[in-house]
Amino acid sequence: MSGRFDAVADTAVRLPDGSTRDGPIVDLRDVELGPSRGALDRVVCAGCPTTSGTLAVHSPPPQSVHRHVSPLTPATTLDRRAALAALAAARGVETPYDDDLRTARRSLRSAAPAAVGVAELRTARRRAAEAGAETERLRERVATIRGRVNALRDADHGTSDDGLAEAEASLSETTRRLSEVATERVAAAQRLELLERTARSARDTRDARLRLEDRVGNLERAVRDARIVAVEDDFRAARRTVAARLSRTRPPDAAVSTGVCDALAVARGAPIRAPVVVAPDLVGALGGPTSTHDVLDAPILIC
Repeated sequence: MSGRFDAVADTAVRLPDGSTRDGPIVDLRDVELGPSRGALDRVVCAGCPTTSGTLAVHSPPPQSVHRHVSPLTPATTLDRRAALAALAAARGVETPYDDDLRTARRSLRSAAPAAVGVAELRTARRRAAEAGAETERLRERVATIRGRVNALRDADHGTSDDGLAEAEASLSETTRRLSEVATERVAAAQRLELLERTARSARDTRDARLRLEDRVGNLERAVRDARIVAVEDDFRAARRTVAARLSRTRPPDAAVSTGVCDALAVARGAPIRAPVVVAPDLVGALGGPTSTHDVLDAPILIC
């Protein structure tokens, strides 16, 4: 390889010793790498680190379909529907539901719930109840003291001026306290009313958000189903090609599972630019590195 490591058009692998290997087929079977195939695939997805002495892979970034087809081993399994939906997305398949889904997602992003804390609402209710109870208690207290004052004023027997003055002072203080508590009661009631109104609005917003989430979910399923239908025929054709190649190249004792065949067909049909990590046993079943690259129609790392 010539030039800077980050200037390579195809796949380039920088080994821990500083040497590099590049091209559409990078065979690492003779290198003691240490990382597992899964770890190597994560290096592909993470991009090229800058630290020296570290295994690095420079390539175009992987698409979502990549995680369905890499790494490829004889034990690979596949969620076919999810993989076909990712394949269709990678190929830019459009559906009649795309515009509605974009609109619904925008609406969902803007539907921020106006939440009211349950604890805050509970505290407001308690304060309103306490202020109400205290107001009623003080009203009864004022009525009792006023009755006593009136009784003292109307009494025709000798009553000391000190007793009447004391009762009037108590009435004045209790009346003042009643006025304060009544004001607190009004404020507490207004605060509670505001929080309850906000809570009702929050519930309405939450219900609207739930409806939007349901709509987004339904549209996502409709988009996924439409995408799968759009690529199913091409997938079946690619699978027939893969099966035909395996029938010619696979050793008699090298069975290839349905999941592997499906993954190979998905990879063949996808515009994959990031390298697919492939196990040597599967490379052998496909007839060697060149044949494997041809079947996948994608750059490969053999490890």
